[in-house]
Amino acid sequence: MTDYAKLKNEIVIDPIVRGYGSMTDPQILDSLLKTIDRLVISPITVGALGIMREIGPSLGAGILDKLEAAATVDSRLKWFMKELTTNGIDLGNPVTRATIDELVTGGVLLASEGAALKQVAESIVSRAEELLLTKFYVRDITFVRNL
Repeated sequence: MTDYAKLKNEIVIDPIVRGYGSMTDPQILDSLLKTIDRLVISPITVGALGIMREIGPSLGAGILDKLEAAATVDSRLKWFMKELTTNGIDLGNPVTRATIDELVTGGVLLASEGAALKQVAESIVSRAEELLLTKFYVRDITFVRNL
């Protein structure tokens, strides 16, 4: 069932300024469903093997080796690695992502390695998917515009 309140809110408020006000109903439908341009970061917990599976065994092992070596001199990284190897880490978590950025800034990881880790939790989706709007049609857009 379509969430009419959420759909109306998106069209009326236009929070990302798509210009719905100047679009026809079919154009709004296309903008919401067919334009795949929204970055969504989702929770995904991975351990060492998960990193190698997600970004490739060579790149993954290289990153893990760098992290392990740096953990011998950085207490915070030591605990990061402990969590990674016991419970896994959530690559979509803002704190984890900030830590990866700090590892890049600190020279522990290359920018491309940090980006590879972070991309595991990233997807490019439509605005409808981002808003978790279920299946809807032009008639639903017409309906909510006339509410």
